[in-house]
Amino acid sequence: MRPTRSRTQAPTEKLQVGRIKVHPDGFGFVTPEDGSEEIFVGGRNRGNAMDGDTVEVSWWVGPRGLEGEIHEIVNRGRSKVTGTLVQKGRKVHLVPDDPRLGFALDLLGELDGARVGQAVVAKIVSYPHHADEAIGVEVLKALGDPDDPRTEVEKILANAGIEDTFPGPVDAEAQALPSVVTEADRRDRADLRNLPFVTIDPETARDFDDAVCVERRSTGYRLWVAVADVSHYVREGRPLDGEARLRGCSVYLPNRAIPMLPEALSSHMCSLVPEEDRLAMVACIDLDRHGVPVEADFSAAVIHSRARFDYPGVAAALGGDVRGKRKKYEPFLPALELMDELASKLRERRFERGALDLDLPQAVVELDEDDPRRVRNVRQSRKDPGERGAYAMIEEFMLAANEAVARSFTERDEDTLWRVHDAPDVERLETFATLAEGYGIEVDLDETRTPIGLARVLAELKGHPAEKALSFQLLRSLKQASYDVANIGHFGLAAGDYVHFTSPIRRYPDVVVHRLLKRRLATLGKPAGGFPSLAAHPPLPTPEELTAIAVQASLTERKAMEVERESVDVYRTFFMRDRLGDAFDGTVSAVTTFGFFVTIAEPFIEGLVRIEDLPNDEYAFDERTLRLSGAYSGKSIVLGDAVRVEVLNVSVPRRKIDLRLAGEVVHPEGGRRPERTRSRAEKKREAAKHDKNARAKSGRGGQSRGARTGAGEARKGERPARAAKKAKGRGASKRSRGRR
Repeated sequence: MRPTRSRTQAPTEKLQVGRIKVHPDGFGFVTPEDGSEEIFVGGRNRGNAMDGDTVEVSWWVGPRGLEGEIHEIVNRGRSKVTGTLVQKGRKVHLVPDDPRLGFALDLLGELDGARVGQAVVAKIVSYPHHADEAIGVEVLKALGDPDDPRTEVEKILANAGIEDTFPGPVDAEAQALPSVVTEADRRDRADLRNLPFVTIDPETARDFDDAVCVERRSTGYRLWVAVADVSHYVREGRPLDGEARLRGCSVYLPNRAIPMLPEALSSHMCSLVPEEDRLAMVACIDLDRHGVPVEADFSAAVIHSRARFDYPGVAAALGGDVRGKRKKYEPFLPALELMDELASKLRERRFERGALDLDLPQAVVELDEDDPRRVRNVRQSRKDPGERGAYAMIEEFMLAANEAVARSFTERDEDTLWRVHDAPDVERLETFATLAEGYGIEVDLDETRTPIGLARVLAELKGHPAEKALSFQLLRSLKQASYDVANIGHFGLAAGDYVHFTSPIRRYPDVVVHRLLKRRLATLGKPAGGFPSLAAHPPLPTPEELTAIAVQASLTERKAMEVERESVDVYRTFFMRDRLGDAFDGTVSAVTTFGFFVTIAEPFIEGLVRIEDLPNDEYAFDERTLRLSGAYSGKSIVLGDAVRVEVLNVSVPRRKIDLRLAGEVVHPEGGRRPERTRSRAEKKREAAKHDKNARAKSGRGGQSRGARTGAGEARKGERPARAAKKAKGRGASKRSRGRR
């Protein structure tokens, strides 16, 4: 925890407005609305601010970064709380679920039919004015039996402020929209209904954002990507727009989805269903024979999708299976083969430039069809190679469209909402480099801060006994992608220009990009979807307005990810609570000061073995090698070790699974055990000593040629140890040194 500093100690008072995220221990971090650096707020400087509030914070530069004190509450971020009703004496109390709340609850009014022992959601009717005051709450409704995973999910949604129903005015506006594309809707649009567009999505998809088709041309290929024109129906300043911006994105839970838009739009008028006219924003991209983009054009259009395909069906058709229900794929087989051909070239080009393959395993929760309270299994998402190829085909086309739209904004020097992904944090990369060296893998830090350099390290880890654990540690050094008005590129995709354009049904930033693109099309006299006159266009958002949208979209995306992850953890713990004492084989995926985490493949769960539960020894933690070492036995536990564990304890409220060892730790065959490594400071001291000895031996009171070269490179910001290595072996390239 960072040290705090009171406002009276601050040399100057500077103010920022942002949202505070509170830790259960009482301190918090404020994320400014302008996207600048987070500000740490100690518990004593938090005042009456609650998690999720928009606050004005006075800040200063502290010993470990920006620190501050809450100056004013601008907006309360939370209007509801969840908890369990308990009887204490003659009074009923509400015990909150969220430890970040930080205030006692004063239960007011009637229980509205709720009973003691039930989980409930309560409305906040009075907020604390001081740090020692309680929050006044009234019960809104009973959520149900605490022994039901759906109740726990409802708690998560209530704490996050995510509603699964839409306000009356929003529903009313959606219901008032036409149920078919009208003649007026087709005006000022390119008529592309003659093109053989198809949609390819998961089998269970209900909304279809995009449709594609590919033509072979004498110079290469022409790729058409049609994306639902949500902005035609969701107009700025209207209730639908306000609600979409507030939600930011759709949320996908194990038992259902919570859409950003009402069903009348998401599953009907904005869904590119087959054999129906639909409004779309279309990117037309010409590529050469190698899949390199040559030219792109954009238009508002009307399309008519020919078919709705799914990934398993496309995979089977490309594999030659068009029997039975897949007979419908047969007429489209030449088109699908051409798509597959182009997608392969796009993918090859993308990986050549350094794009990262971040296909991490996802948890799939299988629920009982007859009893949704019962979890049948939690497994890793599995796709056969053909199905993965079908998914990758559409992914490549969406990436190509997003990049083409982004490049057009750069070429015209226009403001937009960029999707950005910054380079990895240097300190985290240094930590990983030290760890990797212990496993016999040398990491060049300068190279690894480039996409292609990081991709090479990931490739080198392939086949290593600790591959999964080390890859995860390396990917942790990556920053989270976000939205911004400043274009810094997308590191993970190795793309200099990138926006989100292809999923406006489930992401609000895509809607904003569509509006900005339409504005440009209108100024150029191109089909702009009903806005041929600039006077009919809403004014362009100012940079400040775009910044506010970017910050809010990043926050809602992060909130949705946390809700989705926590919901999966609920079902994982419900599934495992009846498995106490059961033994499983797993792999050490993380090592900490308090124990180590084990990932089990079947079922796909993760649990913690606490250090105090390790038998007959005292274990010390080496933070550089991420290793626990026994003081008496000499045994050690490191990433990638195979372990046999049994389930010790399961806590649904904490979403945690505790494990204990049920057998010997097995070190993977062929894997180099990480040895105790020297710190960076130690290496620098040794290099400095080496340089001093070299100067003494030269007899001239100066530096030898090699030492002069090494020192010169060190002055440019390179670590002396690396500089000395270069001076000694000038002919070796960084790439060859990184190989094993």
